Order: sequence, then structure tokens, then C-alpha cells
Amino acid sequence: MHLAKSSLVTLRCIIGLSAFLCVGCQPSYYRLTMAYIPQKTIPGADANLQRFVIAVATFNDQRSTTDRSMIGKRIKSDGSEIKACSQLMLPGQAVAAVMRDFFYRHGYTVYGGMPDWDLDVRSIDSRWGTLVVGGDIEELSVTCTHDLLTVQYDTTVRLRVVFADAQRKSILYSRTLESSASYKHVRFQQERMEQELNAALSTAIEKLFEDDKVSRLIDELTAVRSESIRR
Repeated sequence: MHLAKSSLVTLRCIIGLSAFLCVGCQPSYYRLTMAYIPQKTIPGADANLQRFVIAVATFNDQRSTTDRSMIGKRIKSDGSEIKACSQLMLPGQAVAAVMRDFFYRHGYTVYGGMPDWDLDVRSIDSRWGTLVVGGDIEELSVTCTHDLLTVQYDTTVRLRVVFADAQRKSILYSRTLESSASYKHVRFQQERMEQELNAALSTAIEKLFEDDKVSRLIDELTAVRSESIRR
């Protein structure tokens, strides 16, 4: 009988300790890696376009949030929150890296670095290449909320993108790219937060080519450069 009580006390201690450790293992924040994940097929650059360099500058973070490292959060059923941050770099750098990968995957020649650019033509360095792409982050977030039966992921992306001629130091084109999505599931997954954010970000970036405006701009700019080279 004594052994049985002793075993019961030990079991309770183990359960209590496990519960304590489980609570203690809750992350203080989630780390999400932003990446370009193709959402649709987009024509690649031809051999002529590949001769010219596109530089993608670090995006300026213009969000109203006080914590610029934050790109999302999980709101648990008890109302407590766990924030999500960019895994490898600041959001402005991460967005630029995703856009640079987008151009690279579609056959364009991209500048190796991600220069800082405040969107002022006087700040452009002609060594960056032929075309400079930069902009502002106006919205970038994935929020996960819980109710009794489901978990909902809401994602919003809004980027202002600016194209400039690096050699003539002039603004060529500017537009706003937006994407939002909602997804419900029966349980929370950090991987799902990352997937939803990347899907929305990639969808927004792919809207650069939803019409022929950017394609014509790049074609015209490279045609001028080709003519200058022949002369």
C-alpha cells in the first residue's frame, strides 16, 4: 500500500513537471523564412534581356507598426500573443531578396547586392546596372487566430514598387502591388504561417507582369541601351 501511494505521488510529480516544462517550451516568437514560391507561370527573359542587369534595392519599411521586425502574430484562445519575425534578415531586406529571386528565376540578370535606396533619383548609383527596382512596404503580415474548433490564418501584403533607369537616374514607373488571403485549419502550424505569407507575397510580386506595362518598360529600356552599345 505504501509503495502504491509512493508510486502515485511520483506519477503526479512527473505529470506536473511535464506540464511545467511544456509551458516553458512555448516559443517567445516564431521565425519565418520569406521566399518566392511560384503561384503561376510567367514567361522568362529572352537572351537579349539577359545582357542587362537589374538591381533590386532593399525595401523601405513604411508600416505603421512600432516593431519593424514583426511580420505576424499568433493570437491564442486565451488572448495571449506570440509574434512572428523574419528568420534571416529584416523585412525590407527579405522582401528585396524575394523579388530578386523572382527576377532571377525568370531569366533576368540580377545585381549581386541589395543596395539601400530611398527612392530619390539622386541616390541612384550607376554601377547598380541598367534598371533599379525598389519601393516601400506598406503592409506585410500574417495573423493566426484561434476559436474553439478552428485556426484561421489571415495574410495581407501591400508593396509600392518603383522602377528607375540607373544610368539616366530617372523614375520610369511606379505601382502598388496587393494580395490578401484567409485560410482555415483544425490546428496551428508554424509552417502554415510561413506558407500563407509566402503565397501572398509571391502573388503580389507576380502582379508585376499581370499586364504588359513592366515587360514593355524593360524592353524599351534595354533597346535604348542596345542602340547605345552599337554606336
